[in-house]
Parts: sequence; structure tokens; C-alpha cells
Amino acid sequence: MNFIKHVGIFDTTLRDGEQAPGYSLTTEQKVGLAEAAERLGVNTIETGFPASSPKDFEATRQICNVLSRAIPCGFARTVIADIDACAQSMASFANPKIQLASVGSDIHIKYKRGITRQQVLQETVDAIDHAKRVGFKDISLLLEDATRSDFLFMEQLIGAGIEHGITAIVVPDTVGYCLPGEYYALVKDLRDFVGEDIRISAHCHNDLGLAVANSIAGIEAGADEVQATLCGIGERAGNASMEEIVAILCYKGERLHCTHDIVQHRLHETCSLLANYLNLNIPLHKPIVGRNAFSTEAGMHQQGIMKYRFTYEFMRAADFGAESRMIIGRHSGRNILRQRLARAGIREIDYRVLDRVYTAIMSDEQAEKYNDPNLLVEQYKLLELNGISSGVDHVGSNLN
Repeated sequence: MNFIKHVGIFDTTLRDGEQAPGYSLTTEQKVGLAEAAERLGVNTIETGFPASSPKDFEATRQICNVLSRAIPCGFARTVIADIDACAQSMASFANPKIQLASVGSDIHIKYKRGITRQQVLQETVDAIDHAKRVGFKDISLLLEDATRSDFLFMEQLIGAGIEHGITAIVVPDTVGYCLPGEYYALVKDLRDFVGEDIRISAHCHNDLGLAVANSIAGIEAGADEVQATLCGIGERAGNASMEEIVAILCYKGERLHCTHDIVQHRLHETCSLLANYLNLNIPLHKPIVGRNAFSTEAGMHQQGIMKYRFTYEFMRAADFGAESRMIIGRHSGRNILRQRLARAGIREIDYRVLDRVYTAIMSDEQAEKYNDPNLLVEQYKLLELNGISSGVDHVGSNLN
């Protein structure tokens, strides 16, 4: 297969991401993140839900004024007032997108909306027609709870949407319900149904920890676009993490036959901006942007990395604007100590002294403090001055 598909990155940080409890952003912060996302290279920025509050309306208006490359997208229910709010707040942008949220599953139709399938169909086509009347040309139809929906009803709803002029469908795994194989099968069936002219956008939640895996499965099944948030923020367990999806597209792009437009070395700074705005504590082990994502303390790993980085790091930290670090700690070996001492100017390292330094560090409850080269050199010189008897046991001096 030689065909390379472009995968669009749809940033829903400012809408679905911000909906999480405690993650409200100011208008200025939303504009700042939109500008950062555009520099990052995302293709579409969901500006928010303009009808939901004056703040979202104003943030959408201002974002549309500052974007020059990324396309803004407004979110609306299949409600006339919602669509009008999108149109009014996005009036300054030449050709914005709108995402219309309809209902996919009978669970939502019956228990949330309390209406019939026929009513869902009618309000959906009415909303599409109205969106076209107020000037929208790129209209996505989002089928909420699609992964728990009856496929025949979805076909009916999507078919009506296509007849009335939608350009894309969004397939949300709204409650993080799917396994990757299940999501793949759904997107594949939808691709077969809509053909190649309708854009398919994957939108996955992380309730089972599978949002990224499901998003990639969606791409493999024929999705043209993936909706994600910075750091994976979002309701409940969050959304698919943009930085993880981009890393997969970067390092598995050949296998997936995909390309993208993200300037990947800006990922770390963009996620850091979000974390700063939200006072968000990014887990140390978070892939790509966590502090430990490109760090190692284990002596065996450090020895391998010093000899050939790819033994334990197949991704380059610098590619994502991050830093690769080897940390001295209670799991480290002598190799890292030898390297750090040499860098600090100790030219001829006595292995007997090095053994003593190693033993001292391994016995220290605060071994990490020896990442300070001054403390490490001080310890070495102190033990060197104390002298070592000729009977010192050298067993292990060449380990790790």
C-alpha cells in the first residue's frame, strides 16, 4: 500500500476538554491556547460552545479574529438558537466550521431527550438546513453515543444528513465504551456506508483507558480526522491525548500510512501552557509530556543508553520539545557516577573510591541529591582523602 493519508488534528481542548470539573479557562487563556494550538499546527480548533455562556461566545469571537491558518469550529446542538450563536460569534472568519450534536443511541433518545427517533431525524435535518441558511458550508454531524447506537438508525440519520448537505460525520465513543476492535469495525462500516467524499472524525473518551488506542483504530478503519485534547483533559477520565496520538503518527506513520501537520517539537511547550493555566499536575509518568517520560534511574537502562541511546529510547525527547534525563538515584549504577564525575572534571577516577561513593549513595535516603555535580564531586573527594585500605573488596566495581 503506497497511498499516504493526511490525518487532520481537531483540537477540542477548548470545548470538550474545558467541560471537565475545575478546568474553566478565562477568555484570555482560551485565546492564548488557540494561538498556541495554531502554532502547533492543529488543523481545526473547536472554540467552545457559543450558546452556552457569554464567555464562550466572546472567546469564540476573539479566537476567530486571531486565527489565520487553523480553522475555527463552533459547537451546537440541533437547536436554532445554538446555530445562530455560532454564526454570530464566528462572523469575522471567512469559512468557519460548525459541529451539530445530534443523538445516536436509543439510551439518549429515550432517557435524556424523551423524544422519538422520528423527532431526532426531523430536528437534525432542520438544523442542517438552518446552518446552511446562516452561511455554514462545512457542517459536521456528531452522533452522540454512537458506539452504543443501532447501526440501521445511524445509517438513516447520516443518510438524511448527507442529503441535506453535511460534509462530515463525527463518531463519538461518548462514554469510552469500545474496545479498539469494536471501534475499528464501527468506523469501517460507516466508511463503507458514506463513501470517500464524507469526512469521518474519530472522537474517543478514556473511561477504560482506551481513547488513544480507539482513535488509532479509527484512523486505521478510514477516519480522516481525530479529535483530541492537550494532555487528554476532558469529562470524567478525559479525552484522547493529542500528544500521544501525534507521537504514534510520528513514529508509526509508515505503518499507518499517515501524515499530519503538527510541529511536534512544540508539543511540550503547548501542553505546559495548558498545565500552567489550569494549575494542572501532569502525572510524572504521562507519555510524551510527563517529567519521567524520557527519564531513567535504573542502572541497567542507563548503561545501555550511554552506549547506544536506542537501546531504551526509540523516541527522541527533543522531537517533542522535551529533555532526555538520566537521574542518579537508589537504582542507579556506577556507570552514571563515573560519567558525571568525568564531566565534572575528575580525570582519573579511582575505582576503589568510586565503589565507596556508590555505597554511600545507595545508603542515602536522599540519593537524588547527588544529581548536583558539586555534591557528587564533594563526596568523591571526601572519600578519596579518607583513604582506602589495600584490602578493599572490588567485587562489583565494573557493574552498571
